[in-house]
Parts: sequence; structure tokens; C-alpha cells
Amino acid sequence: MAIQENNNLLTVLIVEDNPGDLFLLEETLRMTRLPFDSILKATSAAAAIDMLRQRPISVVLLDLSLPDSSGFNSYEQVNEYASAIPIIVLTGLADMDLALETMASGAQDYLIKGEFDERLLAKSIQYSIERNRIRESLRESNESYRNLFYNNPLPIFIWDINTFQILEVNDVAQEEYGYTRDELLGMSMFDLRPEDDHERTRIFVREFVETGITRKTGIWHHRKRDGEMMVLDISSHKIEYKGRTAILAIHNNITEKVRLEEKLEEERLMKQKEITEATIQVQEKERYEISTELHDNVNQQLTVAMMYIASAQQKLPEGSELLKQSSGFILNAIEEIRKLSQNLVTPLIKHFGLSKAVEGLLDDVSAVNTLQIELTADTFYEEDIIYDFKLSLFRIVQEQMNNILKHAHASNVNIELARTDKNIFLRIIDDGIGFNPKQQRKGIGIYNIISRADLYNGLVDIQSSPGKGCSISISFPLEENILV
Repeated sequence: MAIQENNNLLTVLIVEDNPGDLFLLEETLRMTRLPFDSILKATSAAAAIDMLRQRPISVVLLDLSLPDSSGFNSYEQVNEYASAIPIIVLTGLADMDLALETMASGAQDYLIKGEFDERLLAKSIQYSIERNRIRESLRESNESYRNLFYNNPLPIFIWDINTFQILEVNDVAQEEYGYTRDELLGMSMFDLRPEDDHERTRIFVREFVETGITRKTGIWHHRKRDGEMMVLDISSHKIEYKGRTAILAIHNNITEKVRLEEKLEEERLMKQKEITEATIQVQEKERYEISTELHDNVNQQLTVAMMYIASAQQKLPEGSELLKQSSGFILNAIEEIRKLSQNLVTPLIKHFGLSKAVEGLLDDVSAVNTLQIELTADTFYEEDIIYDFKLSLFRIVQEQMNNILKHAHASNVNIELARTDKNIFLRIIDDGIGFNPKQQRKGIGIYNIISRADLYNGLVDIQSSPGKGCSISISFPLEENILV
């Protein structure tokens, strides 16, 4: 194992076998502007171990899914030759538990693939290197330990495992929290943590006492003197301190990291909304073009055919009955195309409003089905609502009515449109055969409903079970983006 000596240049070892992920990670590393000596790459655990044996390494970025190992085994193999080198685990959202398990075994940090940028990566590397230096220093003599404790770049607390009383803090802790040393020594951990975390703290201590573990990591919220809440990644160690069983806790402030992750998630959701909105706009444009083609071309040709039939009836009286029947078929086709055209572009919304458009849709459904449908919209005021939002509501009703007609075998449907000072509500209830919402959410119909609701921050609640019908309730906040 070769450990890089303390200098200003960093040697990073990336252990990743996916070319795309490797490329993105290397580019993100370069964007951090950290002082790199070199960036090394290994595509397997064996290759990584060879590099660790041969040259100094500052930090390892480790993907757990490798050709010659996977999961926790990947970490164990590499860590055996890099126990003194900080390891940052690269993981997906589905492997969070595994990432936390590696941290409990000594990994310095984890990053979720696709959820970090160069700033977050730089901080993770810097903090991991710092935490690793702390961990290695703790193995030294008691004098070195004292120097490390009081001069550590991260806040460190020692507190009594039985009374929760704070027994010792370092200088950085005083600076971070805004209290003097004497003030902190007169406090307990409950004074720093929100009330919601008090019971969790008691459970945390019981695990140390009852299971015999000596080290545990976790995410906690602490409050500064000025009231600001911090998010901390705390590494806790069970120790004996002046004859008392205590916890030595190293606090890593990850508030900025969490905020960056939340911001990235917000940006991802915003991008998803933009994609959904663009998709819906394309769909509506296609609907309009098809409707126009049906109305302006197909219907016109059918009208001309009607004129020819009328002329033929006058000239060929012996075939008038057949021509009359043909004329009737064409009239029916024209009427069906007219209805289809209306459903595609929903002109009733612009001219008469959403309630009337939904009524028209339900009338068309009732005309060809025995389904009993009741619409309630007494409190739904729509004069100040934008057209696109009303169109989305119409499409949701249309989508769910199609689902009911195709799958529900229902006898009754109740639809409610309502509005309050703060929300707009849409509820569709049927007494059909029902379904399992967890399975059905994968269907395109439910997906379309949820996607349209998401565009306007709608909360979708689907209640159903086999044999008990279905209730879809959507609540939209009455925000500026849906008002004229």
C-alpha cells in the first residue's frame, strides 16, 4: 500500500468500469480546480489494488459494481490495501443502504451518481481527506491525540453516554456553534438538537450500550446559538474519558452539500417538467393538425360525395333507395368525424369553459353507454384560470374516463370540480372492479394523469383495491402560474 505524503498536489484513483460514468467523473474532477498531480483509472478491483501497491494515492473514488467484485465486497477488497487512504463510494439511489454500510466500515463519504456537481465533488474530496487525516491521527499517541482534538479543523465533542452532558469540546466547535467553552460544558446534547431528535438520541445511545458497537455514523440536525440549523454528518466513537463512558463525536457540517443536492433535485424536477410540457404541447399540436385535416379535408370530401349522391338520386330514381342509405352512412360518418375533431381540439373550453367542455365529453360518453355519470362543479369558478391549465384538467378527465370505459366495468361515475381560496380540486370516483394502484401506476394512463398534474404542482391521491372501485383525487395549489 502506497500512501501519498502530505503535499499540495493530489493523486486521485478512480475505480469505475462504465466508460460513460468514468468520462463524466473525470471531467467533473477537472472542473473542481483542485490541485491534481494525476488522475489514475482502474476498471476492476484487481487493477485498483495493483495501483495502490505501486504508487502514492491521495483519495480513491470507488464504484461498488465492478467486473471482478460487487457490493460491499468491492469496498472490502480495495480497503484492505487502502486502509489509510480516504475512500469515497460512488452509488445510485437504490444502493443508499450499501453506501451507508461502507461508511460505517470506514469509507469517508458517498456520492450519488448524477446528483453531484464539481463543487460538491470538491468538498467531498477535501472533507474526506481531512476526515481521513483525523482518523489516522487518532491512532497515534495520547499527546498526538490531544493536539489533534484541540487543533482539529472539524468540531469535536465528547459527551457522557449516560447523562448526555457535554464533557469537552475543541476550539472549532466553539467557533462553529457560537458558544464559549464554558457555555457548551454546561449544556447537554439535547440543548443542541431539535426536540424531534431527542428520542432518536436515546435510541442511538441504547444501541451503543446494548450491542457493544464502538463506532457509528449518522446524519443529525444541530442548532447554533443564533438559531441557524445545521445538517451534520457525525462520526461517533465510544471511548473512556476520565473514568466515564462517553461518546467522542466528530462533526462534519454538510449543510451546503445537502442544499446543493436539494438544488440539483429541484433542477432535475424542473427539467422533467419542461420535457413533459414540451411533450404535451407536441401532442396537442398533433391533435390540432389531425382535427384540422379531418374537418377541412376528409369532411369536405364527404360533403362533396353527398352532393354527388343527391344529384345521382335525381337522375337514377331506380337506385334512389341505395343512394339514400349511402347518404345516411355518409351523414353518420360526417357527424362522427365532427365529434372526433371536437374531442381532439376541445373548442368548447375556449368558447364555453371547462365545465361545459367536460359536460359535452360526458354527454358523448352517455350517448353510447349505460354508464350513469354525475358532474358537480358548483364551486368551480374558472374565469381567471389560464387555458392550458383547463386543458390539462380536461385531458385528465378524458384519460380517466377512457380508463373507466376500457377497464373498470363501472355502473356509476362521480366527477367533482371544486375551488377554494387556496386550491383547485378534481375528483373522479367510479364503482368498478378496482385495481392495485402500485401495479397500475406503471400503466400509461395513470402516468399521463400524474405527468399532467405534476406540471402544475398537483398532488395525486389514488385510492383503489380489487373489487372496490377507484377514487382519483388531485389537489392543485392556486398559484400565479395557473391564473390569468
